[in-house]
Amino acid sequence: MEKVPKAILLSGFTNEEIKEFLSWYKQNKNLPRVILASVTETALEWKVKDWLKELEEEDRYFREKTKPEQNK
Repeated sequence: MEKVPKAILLSGFTNEEIKEFLSWYKQNKNLPRVILASVTETALEWKVKDWLKELEEEDRYFREKTKPEQNK
């Protein structure tokens, strides 16, 4: 079986509820690093495995983009 990323997919929450959840999650240092995503109209049409693959690629891109330069 293909390895899937750890992810939390949020659906039906208000922006305020999502912000509260994110704040709570980040404060709990014992929790694993996961991909957090909110369901969009476009994503509603996707298969979960395809969505997770897309989220994993986006996560990898943004981690690389924000990685501090190592040769300064």
